[in-house]
Amino acid sequence: MPSKSPKKFLPVLFLFLLINLSTYQLPCLCSAADAKAGKAGAKLEVFFESMDSAGWQWFFLGDAVKKRLPAVEFKVYPLLAKNAGGGWEAKRGEAEVAESLRMAVMAKVYPDKLFAYLNARSLSPWADGWRDAAIFAGLAPEELEKKVSADGRKIFGGVYEYSRASGVTGAAALINGKPYDGGARLLTLFEAVNNELPKEKRAFLPQPPPGPGGTAAGPAPKFRVVLSSGVEKNDALIGVFGRYFGSIKAVTLDYDSPERVKEFPELDFVPAYLLEDTPAARTKLQSELKAGIFVERKGWLVYYDKQRKGLYAANKPEPGVLKLFVMAQCPFGVLAENAVIEAMNKKLLPAGTKLDIHYIGDADKTPEGKYTFRSLHGTPEWEESVRQLVIAGKFPDKFFPYLLERNKDYTSTRWEEAAARAGLDGAAGSAVTAAFEEGKALLAEDFKLAGSLGITTSPSFLWEGRSFMVGMGELAKVPGFEHVSSSAPASGAACAK
Repeated sequence: MPSKSPKKFLPVLFLFLLINLSTYQLPCLCSAADAKAGKAGAKLEVFFESMDSAGWQWFFLGDAVKKRLPAVEFKVYPLLAKNAGGGWEAKRGEAEVAESLRMAVMAKVYPDKLFAYLNARSLSPWADGWRDAAIFAGLAPEELEKKVSADGRKIFGGVYEYSRASGVTGAAALINGKPYDGGARLLTLFEAVNNELPKEKRAFLPQPPPGPGGTAAGPAPKFRVVLSSGVEKNDALIGVFGRYFGSIKAVTLDYDSPERVKEFPELDFVPAYLLEDTPAARTKLQSELKAGIFVERKGWLVYYDKQRKGLYAANKPEPGVLKLFVMAQCPFGVLAENAVIEAMNKKLLPAGTKLDIHYIGDADKTPEGKYTFRSLHGTPEWEESVRQLVIAGKFPDKFFPYLLERNKDYTSTRWEEAAARAGLDGAAGSAVTAAFEEGKALLAEDFKLAGSLGITTSPSFLWEGRSFMVGMGELAKVPGFEHVSSSAPASGAACAK
């Protein structure tokens, strides 16, 4: 059964906001073609990767602002990168490249149909949904496909150059050509755009009541986001903090910067979100503080974002070691085990890669020295984890074959059949059973390791001691792991404590 410890769970509101803002769903977008009325007003530009959840949140906000402020010119631009050969590439593969080219062509060649296309696309997010969206916009899919094939890459070249000239490298919003850094919060963005309009074209909204976000109760707490090379901030998460503290403003620091070393010398993981420890902050976050969501560090409340990827910056490097943290009966953890083991057997991983498998759960020790365990999928899960640790320790050459057999029916109680097929029958099978009590101590240490790293999601990976990621989608982005089976679970597929 799930852990009963309150420190292992996000409060319902905080979790709801975080998931709600990070779930991928294509919202409605405004067309650049209907912006003629805004030429004498302000210009709002949003840049996005066409399958990036955080980016779509910005478009939803921009759309709402445009509808409230008709004098605003609103434009959207898809983002892609160039590979070493000069071709277009995207984090989410060819499907994202294709969709970005379609959007660029729609904006350039069929600007009067762009809004209808994107609106319909938001309701048809599956792979071939663009066909329905094109028809809805009044365009034959074959015509759009033909135009994209003929001119899409050239047209996108102009978008790419404009993005580079604007200094944009990821999801971003510009107001009159200047970066907007007020966070993904509707009223904050609205105010910033509204202030750029001539007085006669502005809209005036009622003022929000005073509160601990930064008015009558004093200024909003200071807010720092610490990142490192290859580790991006989560705009959706920043938006969650914005909902708690209306006028909060994030200041980004690099982990290797002198400012970080001076202000936060004990910080050991990034991305980290640090909130000044003020009475207002404690009042707003009292439930989260009780639940152990934040770590208290010398005048700051620290939240380590381990939802997708990060860096254990203070860890000692472990060259060639891939640690996989799973729950033994988590379907996504099982698929990840199979995918990595099969890739290793086919020599598709970096040469010399060593795979270490560890387990996620909770352990307590009674005064009498006996262990009690809690695992998300119940007692059978932690008992299977014990057996797997025993096999890994006593019969290391049989461990991966056992996992591949056991994972064919991982919820079955007939583990002995899988063991026999892997060559662990007779005396070897008896030895596994005999070492069960010994294995409990090993499991307690494994749970302790995962707990010390704050890892609660299966599957999670730690590459070479420092690079952390959740899900196979993130692992596949690491050089050398691109060829792990595509049938493995995606980034968002996981079991969490």
